Amino acid sequence: MLPFFPAGLPTSCSSFAVRAFRSRDGSMGVVLTLFLTIAVSLCALAIDMGSLYLERRTVQGAADLAAIAAARDLDRAEAAARATLAANGFGDVRALSVIKGRYEPDPEVLPGARFAAGQEPFNAVRLHVATGSQLYFAKSFMAEPEISVSALGTADALAMFSIGSRLASLNGGVVNALLGSLLGGNVNLSLMDYNALANANVLLLDFLSALAMDVGLTAGTYRDVLNADVTVGTVLSAAAQAAASGGDAQAAQVVGKLLSQVSATATLPLSQLVDLGPLANVAIGQPHAGLDADLGLMSLITAAASLANGGSQVAVDLGVALPGLLSVKLDLAIGEGAQSSGWVSVGQPGASVRTAQTRLRLVAEVGGSGLLAGVRVRLPLYIEVASAEARLKDLACGIAQGGSTEAVIEARPAAVRAWVGDVAPGGLSLFGSSPHVSAATLVQVPLLLKATASAYTEMSNAASSDLSFTQSDVDQHVVKTAQVRDYTASLVTSLVDSLSLDVQVLGLGLGLTPPAIKTLLKGILTPVAALLDPIVGGVLKAVGLGLGEVDVRVNGIRCGSAVLAG
Repeated sequence: MLPFFPAGLPTSCSSFAVRAFRSRDGSMGVVLTLFLTIAVSLCALAIDMGSLYLERRTVQGAADLAAIAAARDLDRAEAAARATLAANGFGDVRALSVIKGRYEPDPEVLPGARFAAGQEPFNAVRLHVATGSQLYFAKSFMAEPEISVSALGTADALAMFSIGSRLASLNGGVVNALLGSLLGGNVNLSLMDYNALANANVLLLDFLSALAMDVGLTAGTYRDVLNADVTVGTVLSAAAQAAASGGDAQAAQVVGKLLSQVSATATLPLSQLVDLGPLANVAIGQPHAGLDADLGLMSLITAAASLANGGSQVAVDLGVALPGLLSVKLDLAIGEGAQSSGWVSVGQPGASVRTAQTRLRLVAEVGGSGLLAGVRVRLPLYIEVASAEARLKDLACGIAQGGSTEAVIEARPAAVRAWVGDVAPGGLSLFGSSPHVSAATLVQVPLLLKATASAYTEMSNAASSDLSFTQSDVDQHVVKTAQVRDYTASLVTSLVDSLSLDVQVLGLGLGLTPPAIKTLLKGILTPVAALLDPIVGGVLKAVGLGLGEVDVRVNGIRCGSAVLAG
């Protein structure tokens, strides 16, 4: 039976088709050979493609390991990456790019935008590796392609550190009066109570968990806790619960006693009290090694009291409780702390903490003697303290052989400016401008004499100091101090020694000559200065500041392994 050909097909074409169909001289062999060639070629390509896929997976695995190794040893990132590649059989690569930068695991940021190349402080490495490949069948008609892969590794190392003052040696009466004014109430704690607070530590996790419970949060993250509006009373209650959870019943009892003596209704920004850094995204109640650090209880309380009164002004009347003085009155204004900086911080290198700016106006009065017997001599002081700062400069996790775990804190003490002079009390809390300081009237006896004086001194430190903390220092709660160089500890004494006195004798006789009055006033005020120095220092320490110094404590170091990110 002949095949059917459609009508209309040209005669020449139909006759050719008929002859090809009837041919028996090898046409099917040609077709089969053609199809076999194509099939074998496709199989060869499939083998090569599978080999390339497997090889790429192998290179990607080696690059991932190299990125992790580089992130664990950022100082030797490229050397660590090359050594890891070589150990996995890729010692001779065509190209290797190691880019250090900063990775922020913020779930609100797209994964591709979480790594910032070149941004310090470094905590991550992006790796690009290019290497040759091998073809088995296709190399006869094409060049071997290049395999290029990328990997991102980040170091999971954190340190928690805080800034404050050593409080164990404070004058109890001064701290009682100051805390009473800051928190609203009549504080009456004993020196033994303050020692119990100063020697107590609470776990950060216990404190945050108690806060979460007090504000009614059982789900979410600790960022939600820090964003909640709380009163300073809530903070004190959480601190007491944390102390009790840690087994320090005495400290918990003292905090409860303090809480019963104050109103503590002022609200405070928790995010400025504790900055959790990358741990803010940890789920509430979820254990995390970075949250097992200790907080100094007394520093926590005084920081909360200061933050609750940020921008406000308090007046403290110490009355005649201090021997040798007729009266001591002070006004204290605590400025708003630096934004995005807490008193306690958890973070990687670059994290910082700062104290608030503080202004102090103090007026002391003492009885005159000699020619000035029966006359009240006043000494007004005005002191401005800038914010002190501490920054986590470096964090070593002992990766190298023989290495040790160590945190380096770059600390800059607060600059202090002090005057003998009069300022308007109402201007202390206006931190946008500086109050005018005028010459102070020390003595004024109508129709007889008038003595005015002025003095100025300052202490500052342009350079920061590096404080190194080992794991042993952390475990033993060691506090280290950076001080202003060439600092004179007796600030008020230094002011009195440099007094510029102007005496006007209005009456006649009685031996009241300007030189005699100047000598007499210096003799009266010098012992007064010795009494006021510890008062000024004590007041500033109670709000987390030290004259010409900054106290730093590393509360915990966590050295987790480096991980892949992206």
